[in-house]
Amino acid sequence: MFKIKRNVKKQKFEVEIKQINEEINRSKRHDYNFGVFAVEVSHSVPRGLSNVMPGKVISFHLMRRYLRNYDKMVGSSLRRYYIILSQTDRHGANAVKQRIYKLAQKYKWGIVTVGMAIYPEDCKTPQALLDKAISDLSQF
Repeated sequence: MFKIKRNVKKQKFEVEIKQINEEINRSKRHDYNFGVFAVEVSHSVPRGLSNVMPGKVISFHLMRRYLRNYDKMVGSSLRRYYIILSQTDRHGANAVKQRIYKLAQKYKWGIVTVGMAIYPEDCKTPQALLDKAISDLSQF
């Protein structure tokens, strides 16, 4: 049973884990940190985050505008998505986190929570970074 749960969890985050693993390899080669965000949108937003229906929901393009070109956004559902902030330490990640909160207030997105994990300070594996960022969501 435990093995089945682990396989489901691995399949669920397959794209995210692949992206984070690539970033870990890059970080090891160049000796820098990076951040992983789990961003969750409340149910007060009609249908979460979308790049198809801007104006009706939180626009994917609007969020991209407030990130750097080389940061990666990976969406696994309408209500939760993940951002990989390349070459970012804890201080830089906190600045981006505050920017997301201000953006949510400005555009009246409802309640947005951001969970954060920093490589290698918090965790050193892709799954552990995702788990830390997700568990950080519940602290708000």
